[in-house]
Amino acid sequence: MDTKLKNRHKLAIILIILIIFVPMCIVTTMYTDAYEYTKQLQEETWKDALSSEDFLGEFIRAGHILYSLEHRGNGDHWQSFNDAKENLRENFPDWMNTFDTLYPYMDYVVEDENGTVITENPSGTASSWNNRDIISGQYDLFIRISYDENGDPQADVIVGDDREKQNIVLRELLNQPEIYYDMASQIYGYLALDEYEEEFESEEGYDEAYENYMPKNRTFLYGMTESNLKYYVGSVHYAEPVFSDEIVNAALLLIILVAALALLLPRVKSFHTGEERLFCIPVEIPLVVCFVLFILVFGDIDRRVVESRGFAEITDWLLWFLLFGAVYSTAANLRGIFKMGVKEYLKERSFLLRYKDKIKSTCKDSWNKVYRSLENIDFQNHKNEFVLNIVLVNFAIMLLVCLMWYYGIIALIIYSFLLFLLLRKYFNDLREKYQLLLKAVNEIAEGNLDVEITEDLGVFRPFKAEIEKIQHGFKNAVEKEVKSQRMKTELITNVSHDLKTPLTAIITYVDLLKNEPDEEKRREYLEVLERKSLRLKVLIEDLFEISKANSENVTLELVDVDIVHLFKQVKLELEDKIAGANLDFKCSYPEEKVMVRLDSQKTYRIFENLLVNIVKYSMPHTRVYVEIRKDGEHVIVRMKNISAEELNFSSDEITERFVRGDAARNTEGSGLGLAIVKSFVELQKGTFLVGTEADLFKVEIKF
Repeated sequence: MDTKLKNRHKLAIILIILIIFVPMCIVTTMYTDAYEYTKQLQEETWKDALSSEDFLGEFIRAGHILYSLEHRGNGDHWQSFNDAKENLRENFPDWMNTFDTLYPYMDYVVEDENGTVITENPSGTASSWNNRDIISGQYDLFIRISYDENGDPQADVIVGDDREKQNIVLRELLNQPEIYYDMASQIYGYLALDEYEEEFESEEGYDEAYENYMPKNRTFLYGMTESNLKYYVGSVHYAEPVFSDEIVNAALLLIILVAALALLLPRVKSFHTGEERLFCIPVEIPLVVCFVLFILVFGDIDRRVVESRGFAEITDWLLWFLLFGAVYSTAANLRGIFKMGVKEYLKERSFLLRYKDKIKSTCKDSWNKVYRSLENIDFQNHKNEFVLNIVLVNFAIMLLVCLMWYYGIIALIIYSFLLFLLLRKYFNDLREKYQLLLKAVNEIAEGNLDVEITEDLGVFRPFKAEIEKIQHGFKNAVEKEVKSQRMKTELITNVSHDLKTPLTAIITYVDLLKNEPDEEKRREYLEVLERKSLRLKVLIEDLFEISKANSENVTLELVDVDIVHLFKQVKLELEDKIAGANLDFKCSYPEEKVMVRLDSQKTYRIFENLLVNIVKYSMPHTRVYVEIRKDGEHVIVRMKNISAEELNFSSDEITERFVRGDAARNTEGSGLGLAIVKSFVELQKGTFLVGTEADLFKVEIKF
């Protein structure tokens, strides 16, 4: 019994092979008939091309152009043959392009009424062109077009594949001169130049030019060899016919028959077929194989029939066998739908559904990866890598689509749809992120400097850092403005206080002086008045100096200054005050001169203010350190002293106007000393730094 079942199964296998093999033989044997039909169709198409009005009309147009080139102006405007051709090519490109295309493939002779050669371009001699036998052996197409003294034309196709039809078409064209009227009148009118220059401004002028310059007493002989004729007509006028419809129709019917037998054969239960592993694979595999083979077989069938000359090659047999085999396998696989039901079948036999979660996850990851690459575009990167990658990927996809021939339209539609989804999502996200960015900018514009962008801005991510910089800059500007306003208030207060104090004393002592009879006291009052007046003068001068410096309305008189010598001079002049303050100066100078291009008066004032500041605020019986040294192209001046009061102020504020080290304002001073120093240093392109360390007060100047 088992042997019988095995034999029946083997029989089923043989039947399956026959179901695939027989259609293959039927299709491949049709190659011979298709090829014969092709040859016949090609010959008919070829004859139609040789007898077409477009092709034969080119020889008539060539005659008009050749004749017009004979009459290419007169007098001072006479042109050479080549110059006339170039002028026509420039002014009448459409007509001359046709002539230029035909010109290399034909031999021609132009004769007058006596048979004298006017111009020629033959491969043989002109005298042999009157011998019909020589012409027939040399050319596959030979045409004679003659015009008598009245311009009446006659044509004769001496050599041609279908002379009778070609003569009829050619003579019909010659009997319709209006076809060439516009061309002839314009070309002749252009080349005649001054002869008809005035008449060409009217339509009658063109008529006269046409009548005078249409071919007369001329015979045009044209010959085309076999190779030139095939190449020219094949590339310009011949269209390859479609001939594989019968094979395609028969193949499609056989494919349907094979699919039907694949569904019916397993119904014969004794064959025990239909459940083999080959017919239980994921349905996507045979479908893809069928699709690929279908493209390979039907996409290039015309060329393969022609190249095989009607005899199928091994590759043709193999491709057809594989195609019918794939059709049988696909149909046998799909038969499971009737047995298992659509839902169960797709669950068991569909690769896409079986691994849908994994495929979905992979596709989603790939999609997100592509999308993230678009979101992470760095517009500050000047390289073209990203754009180049996009172009290369798109090129690869389009190349794959092109390889599918006309089936690639389906792939192109799918690709375009996916690209649409990607760009739509990208555009929507881009618009959303743009709105977030715009909202943050508007809030900053309205004064909210603490606005914070917590969302991811994608390609606008660099703007987030820039907005934070703008916020920081605005806050600093606001703080500086607040500080400036505070300083203005303090300025008014301090100026009022510092000016009012000596002024009040002056007024008081003036009143006392008026009523004081004691000469000794009057002398004391005058000394106080003098001291207070000088104090008021110094205060006003300092205020004037700092105002000029801050407005940069200062003219510098730059000279080469020995900065060490200048400092020693200032220190020497203040020696009495230094001694009175009980300060011990420790100075470190270079032995050689240190020359710097500075304003000597402003620099003198800088050193004076610094030393006066040290004398006023240093703790008595302490050391003061002064260092002047060269550092490359710079000269550095450092001063350090121990403060008598606690240094509880900001080192930045001490250089502001009317800020003094003693907040109680117990010492006499304008509060402008260090501010003037800073302004004068910066005016001379130097830097001025103040620092504190416990009770140590430090100053550094760099020129």
